[in-house]
Amino acid sequence: MKLQGFLKGVGKIENIVVSQMGGVSIARAYQPNVSNPSTMPQVNQRARLKLASQLAAALAPVIAMAKQGLVSGRNQFIAKNMPWISADAGVAQVSYENLQLTNGTIGLPAVSISRSSNKLNVKLAATAESSVSQVVYIVYHKNSENTLQLVGSKIQNVAGEDGLFQAEFDDPTGDVVVFAYGMKALSGAASAKYGTYQVQNATDIASLVGTRKLSAGDFQFTKTRGATIFAGEEQNSHPTSNQAMIYITAGVGGSVSCDKFSGNRGAVDKGTEVTVTATPNANYTFSGWFINGTQTRVSSAPSYKFTANEQTDLIARFNETTPGGGGGMEG
Repeated sequence: MKLQGFLKGVGKIENIVVSQMGGVSIARAYQPNVSNPSTMPQVNQRARLKLASQLAAALAPVIAMAKQGLVSGRNQFIAKNMPWISADAGVAQVSYENLQLTNGTIGLPAVSISRSSNKLNVKLAATAESSVSQVVYIVYHKNSENTLQLVGSKIQNVAGEDGLFQAEFDDPTGDVVVFAYGMKALSGAASAKYGTYQVQNATDIASLVGTRKLSAGDFQFTKTRGATIFAGEEQNSHPTSNQAMIYITAGVGGSVSCDKFSGNRGAVDKGTEVTVTATPNANYTFSGWFINGTQTRVSSAPSYKFTANEQTDLIARFNETTPGGGGGMEG
C-alpha cells in the first residue's frame, strides 16, 4: 500500500512496517516469523536472483533503461533478464549473449568479432543502415572467475560503405563478450538535442537514458545483441540470415555435446536436423532437456533431435542419485 501525506519516514507502527522507495512511503504487513524455505525450486530461485543482481552490478554503467515509476533501470534489467538465467542444485548460470541492456523491441543483426595484431574488430554481420543511425558497442572481459570486467565502449556513428558499423578495440585477450545495440533519432529536434551532449561512450548513453535526458520519444533503441569470442579463437561464431544460433548448457552433474559443432554454441543452417546429447556424471541421472531459463521440458531422452529453424537455447538437467540408489528429486 502506498501512503501519501500522513505517514513519513521509515520504521514499524504496531503491525505495519513503513519504508521509503523513490520518495514514496510504502506500508507492508509486519511478518514476525519469516520463513527461509529450502526446497530445491526455492533454492534455485534464490540462486537465479543472486546471479541477476550480480550481473546488474557488473553491467550497471551501461544499462540503458530509464526508471519507470518506482522501478529503477537496474531492477528492470533484472526482471527482463531473469528468463535467461537457469539454476540447478543451487548453481545459477546464464548465456551472456542473451542479456538485454535496452528496452528496445526492434532486432539488430548478429555481431561479428575477429582478432588480429592485438586488436578486436567488431561489426554487424549484416547491414542495418536503414534502421539505425549509430551502433553502441560494449566490450567486457570474462576473467578466470567467470565474472565480467568492463574493457571499454564506443559509439559508431558511421555505417561505412558496407553498412556494418565497424569499430576497433584493444584486445584484452582471453574470453571476450561484446554487447551491441542500435539507436536512431526520431526527429531533427532529437538529433539536435543529442548533439548538445558530449556523448563519448555507452556509459554516457546509459546516464542520459537513466536521467531521461534521452527518452523513447527521442530515440528508437534496438534489442541488445551479444557475442563471445573465446581465448584462442580468431573469429567468433555468428549466424547468417540463413542460419540459427544453437546454445547448449550442462547443469550440475553432467556434460553436453552436439553433432554439428564443438563447445557450447554454434551457428547451424536453418532446416538442419541437430542432435544434442547429455551425459550424466557418476552418481547422477539425466532429468531432461529444457528451454534455458524455463521449466519447459522438450525431451526426456539424453539424445534429443530437432530441426534448427530459430535461435535455440537448451539446458540439460541432471539429478543426483540418493544414497539408497534411487533417483533424486527432479530439478
